[in-house]
Amino acid sequence: MRKNSELEAVVRQGLVVDAQRGAANAWVYMAAQGVPRNVITRVLSTPGHRRDGDRFAVESTRYPAPAVRTRAPRHAH
Repeated sequence: MRKNSELEAVVRQGLVVDAQRGAANAWVYMAAQGVPRNVITRVLSTPGHRRDGDRFAVESTRYPAPAVRTRAPRHAH
């Protein structure tokens, strides 16, 4: 569990950027947000060791949720 929730949010968004636009863009994003270099290197170079929440965030951007279809309510006449 991360102790710094602000850093956690930035790293998680950086991993989403990595999945969508590549590691170079993720690096630039996280560095601009003040994430330490050693953290950026670790999270981008070891995807197999990511936290469950980070993996979920990344996977949810790759596979968007299906549209939910609803029926119009039936009215009694």
